[in-house]
Amino acid sequence: MARRVVLHIGPRKTATTYLQRVLQSLTMSGDLSPDIYPVRTRGRLDHNQVPGLIDCARANAEIGLQGDAWTHQDGSDADALLRAVASTAGDVILSAEAMSVLRPSGASAIVDAFAPAPVDVIVTARALDRVLPSSWQQHVRNANIETYIDYLALRTDERASHIYESVLNRGFWRAYRYADLVRRWQEAARSVAVVTIPASSADPGETWRRFVSAAAVDELPAQPPLIPGDIANISLTGSETFVLHDLNVAARAAGEGRREVRSRHRRLLRSGWAQRDDRGRRLGLPDTVQDDVRGWSADDVADLARCDVAIHGTLSDLTCASAGSDPGLPTIEEVSSAAQAARDAQGDALGWDRLRDEDA
Repeated sequence: MARRVVLHIGPRKTATTYLQRVLQSLTMSGDLSPDIYPVRTRGRLDHNQVPGLIDCARANAEIGLQGDAWTHQDGSDADALLRAVASTAGDVILSAEAMSVLRPSGASAIVDAFAPAPVDVIVTARALDRVLPSSWQQHVRNANIETYIDYLALRTDERASHIYESVLNRGFWRAYRYADLVRRWQEAARSVAVVTIPASSADPGETWRRFVSAAAVDELPAQPPLIPGDIANISLTGSETFVLHDLNVAARAAGEGRREVRSRHRRLLRSGWAQRDDRGRRLGLPDTVQDDVRGWSADDVADLARCDVAIHGTLSDLTCASAGSDPGLPTIEEVSSAAQAARDAQGDALGWDRLRDEDA
């Protein structure tokens, strides 16, 4: 059995894909043993351990998923991952951002699955004014049709009602109220550490160095390898996200499946938008919610400061940008420009013929 399990639980949109791709790259290059970061537990190459850990959570009825997500799982992914952990005597690193939404019983089930190996948890944390736009963007990339305004309204209602504390499929604030997340996993795991994501992304290597410090695995190098753009998680701009939303609406009306829509998104991003000289601004928050988000963030950072938890980085990284500095929403002109670039790149294959200006 492994000496210990270092479990990185995200949440999503907190540099998780970057860290996973670095770990995968190190493993594939031979610079890190696959015993430390197992990427072939189920007969194919993975960049994280999401399949096995979701399978484990599903087996314990501890995770809420969309109706068409992971429907093929039968317990074999979980069994394969647990065998991989049991077959090594050293440290094992696992990363699955979906684990951040587990309730206390779910966290305990995951930790118990690796017994007798102790579990040390790493939480990566990012400022809320960056998380909320990015989270909706991921929602859109997953082929959903909920508008940005409706998405934010639901998050506001969930935070006020605390429904996330009991309802399985309302996991957003279980993940992003960081102090609650830390305390929940402290009850189950041996230890919890927090890695804050630098407010500036100028040096992604700084996130890696903080992760290395938190993981305390001797085999991890201090400097990360360069991750090629074709496997990185390419970010969307605000205008591109609104175009994808319209594509989702048209695809849903046409009865297209989620997998097909997501594949189209990837082709468009990599062969169309990524080559644009000016892709536009990142997505910000609507003016109507910016004050609320800054208030939520201040409360949550203060709560995290009261936790007895190691912080790798600085809590100031989690402070929202000052009033007036948020990029806000894209203009109609910016969305139209992104839509035209999409047409130029993909033509009629996009399956839609107009933008919904009211969403801009």
